[in-house]
Formats: sequence, C-alpha cells, structure tokens
Amino acid sequence: MLEWCYMAWFTRATEAPARASGQKLSALLRERGYVYQHTGALEEITDGPVRTLYLGIDPSADSMHAGHLQAMLVLRRFLEAGHRVILLLGGGTGMIGDPSGKSEERVLLDEATLAGNLAGIRAQAKTLFASGDFKMMNNLDWLGRLSLIDFLRDIGKYFSVNAMIQRDSVKERLENREQGISYTEFSYMLLQAYDFLHLFEHNACTLQVGASDQWGNMVSGVDLIRRKTGKAAYVFSFPLLVNKATGKKFGKSEGGAVWLDPAKTPPFEFYQFWFNTPDDQVEEFLLKMTLLPKAEIDAVMQEQKQNPAGRAAQKKLALEVTALVHGEGEAHKARDFDSMPTAAPGKLRDVVTGVSTSELRRLVEQGAVSLEGKKIESIDAQVEPGTLRIGKHRFLKITVK
Repeated sequence: MLEWCYMAWFTRATEAPARASGQKLSALLRERGYVYQHTGALEEITDGPVRTLYLGIDPSADSMHAGHLQAMLVLRRFLEAGHRVILLLGGGTGMIGDPSGKSEERVLLDEATLAGNLAGIRAQAKTLFASGDFKMMNNLDWLGRLSLIDFLRDIGKYFSVNAMIQRDSVKERLENREQGISYTEFSYMLLQAYDFLHLFEHNACTLQVGASDQWGNMVSGVDLIRRKTGKAAYVFSFPLLVNKATGKKFGKSEGGAVWLDPAKTPPFEFYQFWFNTPDDQVEEFLLKMTLLPKAEIDAVMQEQKQNPAGRAAQKKLALEVTALVHGEGEAHKARDFDSMPTAAPGKLRDVVTGVSTSELRRLVEQGAVSLEGKKIESIDAQVEPGTLRIGKHRFLKITVK
C-alpha cells in the first residue's frame, strides 16, 4: 500500500533552503561532508531539474539509530533544494537480509516481527519530518507479487554471476569457508536493483541515495535500469558514521547502538553519547548531525579552540542532536540532568536493569562502573545514594524514594 505523509520537517528553526540561499545543493553537500561516491557529475544529479529520489531502510529493528539519522538529514537537504523524496521501507527485502558488511547469515525475521519493526520506523519518520510532501512506500507491495519464474526470466538474465561474486559484500563471505553465503542473501542485490527499476518506471525516480556500504547494490540498480530501459539513473552515497576510537560504524549490529527510540536509548543517555564525542570528531558531527549553519559551527569551533576544557562544541552538538530527535524540552532536561533515570539503593546487580549480569560484571572488571567517581569493585556491592555511572554514556541517580 502506498502511504503519503504530509509532514513538516523537524519543527526547529533551520537554515533557509539551499536554493533560496543561493548556495547550490552540490556545494552544501560537500560542505557538510556528505559526499562519498556518485555516478555522473554531482552537479548534474543535485543542481539540475527537480528529481525524485529514494532511500531504503530494511526493518531489521523496531527503531532507527544514529546512522539512520544522518541519512534523514541528507534527505532533508534534497527536500530543501526542491527535490521529491521517497523513504522505501523494506518489508520485502527485510525478509531476505542484506549481506553487506556482515560476516555471517542474518537471522530471518517472521512477518509479525517485520510488521512491528515497520510500524516503529514509520512512526519515527512521522515524528522526524514535519512540513512538505514525503512519500513512504513498502517494497513488499511489489516484491510480494513477483513470480519466481518471471523474475528469473525478466530480471535475473541481466545479472552476471561473475560480476556479482566480485562485489565486496559477497566476495568476503565466499572467502569465509565456515560461513559462506546462502542463495537467499546472494539474491539480495537483485531485489534491491528491482526496487530501483520499479520506482524508476512507476514513480519517475531517477536517483537512489544510501550509505557508502550500499554502493555495490545501488550501482546494480543503475545497471539494471540501463540494460532494461536504455535510460540513465544515478546513485549518490554518503560516508558511514564511524567511531574513530574503535573503527566501528554506528549501527545496531556493531554493539552499543544509539537508538532514536527513547525507550531503547533514553534522552539523557542519548545526550551523553554526543556530549562524549572526542575532540577530533566533534566538528564532523556538528556538520553531519545538526542543522546549524556553517558559520555558527565555525564560531563554536573557534570557542572550543580557545578553551578546550569548556567543551563548547560537545555541549552544542549534544543539545542540537537531542533536540532534533526528542524535542527542545527533553534536550534541555538532559543537559541539566533533570531527566537522569533514578533507582533506589541496593545491590548493583539489582539496581542496574537492562544490562545482562555478564555484561555488568565485565564493565565492573574494566573499572567502568563508579558511584560519585569511586569505582565499584563487585556486582554485589551495595549502591548508596549518588550518581552511578555505567560505562561511558549511562547514568543512574540513586535516591531514596
């Protein structure tokens, strides 16, 4: 079913649209660090006639995370420049699982779980977006009607297995003799390419946008459109968000996901995550994860340079990103510690919820659990009133209720 969403983008004050300000979209995307790879000239893709573009999200969880937020902000820039945007929810491809960046087979989700995940993502998109037309679609609407014979005959013939096995997402799995790759996951790139073809033919969509790890899948769609219709389509990728300290991308499968759902990552913890951004990444995140004008970012970075201990850039980043996702009120409460979760005194293992006993024990052994700055030595230690820190970003206010 096609779902139209007439939503206003984030309700906060923002920069003027790129075209209204005189700055071309191509220049703005480069300025913010969003440009990684693209087919054709960037100016042709972004600064010419109005296009319809899409970004796909597979519903492998019931919430988006910080990596998705960057993607939403990229879409925002295209919308502000006058382009039309489709957010494609992968109700069909989500049943298969994308092998990109994965060392082993994904767990296949049942229809009920997928439906719940789709509902969660759809609700978040409606919260994140606020004025202007935004179209949400579900690829199960057409993938679910495909005949296997028709698909192999009409689509499969355009794909060379020789070329497919050279794609990084497949090649790495083929080299892993223990895991390998199933035909199910091997077929994923065909389905994603077919999505692009379907949107090209039925919605005049000529551009797919996605993270850099989707490059191979996206280019497959361009090739399919060219081979089947003789016409041109384009792809644009932005860099993955990466924690320089660990080298890991921001995502749910990398551990320690930063969720947009407040039930999964409370606003206070969300704020603390961004507040703890290292100095060497804070400017990058201000550019990619906020809507602040470049001049304002330059000013706060100058303040940071003059007084690094003041952490002005981290404070600005945490406040802005939290406000984007959870609203001004929650952002200010998180900044002022008013929204810190509370718990009654007791044994550490009983006080801390949402963390497994083994994980809590590991954090204690690493010295990552402290009360008012004093390290806790055992999961059975008695926790008295004060501020309890668990790991880098989680805090609990221990208080007598």
